[in-house]
Amino acid sequence: MKTDKSEKTLRSSAPKRAKLEEYNKNWIIDHRKSGIAVSTKMILIEERRLAIGMSITDFAGTTLWCGRFIIRNGLCMRTKTTVAQKLPREYERKIIAFHKYVINMRKKLCFETRQLGNMDEVPLTLDVPSNKTVDVKGAKTIMIKTSGNEKTR
Repeated sequence: MKTDKSEKTLRSSAPKRAKLEEYNKNWIIDHRKSGIAVSTKMILIEERRLAIGMSITDFAGTTLWCGRFIIRNGLCMRTKTTVAQKLPREYERKIIAFHKYVINMRKKLCFETRQLGNMDEVPLTLDVPSNKTVDVKGAKTIMIKTSGNEKTR
């Protein structure tokens, strides 16, 4: 027997694994209260870990599931603002001190200037904080903990 296409099928709005999702929601909220950025990848990894721990074998853990999880639990993606990098106050003094250090080391270790390499074109970032996080809807401020070295290269 065929059903009319205009009729909607009955679907349960409650998630299959309510206990699993409730734990994951609390995990996100706890991390956000601690100032730790939570990405969708982190949510998926945590949910998969929990599913294995609870012997749930049919959990796929897709990004589509994660998006629906976020909506179901009153969460949303947040983007933090970035601040432009400013040069240190004693910028020139620090450069001169570094040059003197290199010259003294070259004299002390007896190597030629042609053996030096210039690395100022390749900055190495020591800390890269996430610019997106999942948080509760309606949150006015979004705090993310960092080591304080996000602009240190």
